[in-house]
Amino acid sequence: MGQVLTSTQQWFDKTNNAMGMVSFATLLMMFSNDLWQLDWTPRTWVRWMVYFDSLAFLISYIGTSLEDLMPYCWQRNAFKLAAGIVWSLKDALKYGYLAFKATKISGYQNLRFPYYLAACGSLVLYWIFLLTGYGFVEPNCAPMTKSQVPRLALYLYWSVVDLGTSVVVINKMRQVISASKEVKMDHTEFYTVKFREEIRLLIASIGMSIVTVLSIISIVEPKFNVLSIWRIVFVYLQLVMVMASQTVPTSQTTISNHAIVSDLSDPPGKSQKSSSYQSRTR
Repeated sequence: MGQVLTSTQQWFDKTNNAMGMVSFATLLMMFSNDLWQLDWTPRTWVRWMVYFDSLAFLISYIGTSLEDLMPYCWQRNAFKLAAGIVWSLKDALKYGYLAFKATKISGYQNLRFPYYLAACGSLVLYWIFLLTGYGFVEPNCAPMTKSQVPRLALYLYWSVVDLGTSVVVINKMRQVISASKEVKMDHTEFYTVKFREEIRLLIASIGMSIVTVLSIISIVEPKFNVLSIWRIVFVYLQLVMVMASQTVPTSQTTISNHAIVSDLSDPPGKSQKSSSYQSRTR
C-alpha cells in the first residue's frame, strides 16, 4: 500500500508541475467563447484572474527553464517572487469576485465594500507571506522567517471567503426553490437552466474550501500524510468559475425577485435583458 501511495504521489507531483497548462487552456477557452473582454468592474475579475494566472505561470516556467544560467540564489528567488506577486493579484481578484457574487446573490446589489475588502485582505496577507518567505542575501538566501503563520493566515482567510460564498449560494437556492413552488409552472426547465451556473460556482467555492482546509491541516500537522493534489485542483476549479460565468438565465416574472442572476454573459457595457427563463450561452 505504501508503494502504491508513493507512486501515486510521484504522479501527482509531476502533474502539479504542469498545472499551468490548465490555465493556458482556460485562456484559450475564453478567447474561443468570446469571454476575453475586460473592464474595471468586479464582474470581469474572474477573467482578470485567468490573465494574471497565465502570466504568473509563464514567469515561473521561464525562471525554472533558466535556472542553470542563474548561479546565485537571489536570481532564482527573483523569478519566484515576481511570479508570486502576479499570483497575489490573481488570488485577490478571485476572492474579490467570489465575495462580489455572494453580495449580489444575497440581494445587496449596491453594497460594494465586501468584495473590495475581500480582494484587499487577500492581497495584503499574500504580500506578507511573500515578504517573509523569500531571502536575497547570499550564500543561501535564507528567508526572513521560517514561521508558517503568514501562510496559515492566508489559507484561513481564503477558507472563510470560500465557505461564506458556499453558504450564501446554498441559502439563496433554497429560497428560490421554496418561492417557485408557490408559482404554477413547470419547474424542471427552470431549475435546469437557473441553477446551472450557481451549481458550478458552488462546486468551485466548496472545492477550494476543501483544498485550503487540507493545506491548513498539513501546515499545522506536517506528519499529516495526504496526496498533494490541491495545486492542480485549484486551477481546475478556476476553470469551473469561468464556465459558471458564461450563461445567464433571467426572468421577468415574480420568481425573478428570488432568482440568482449572473452577470458575465454580455461583454462590458451591454444590457442583460432577456425573455422569461431564457439562457444565453457564449
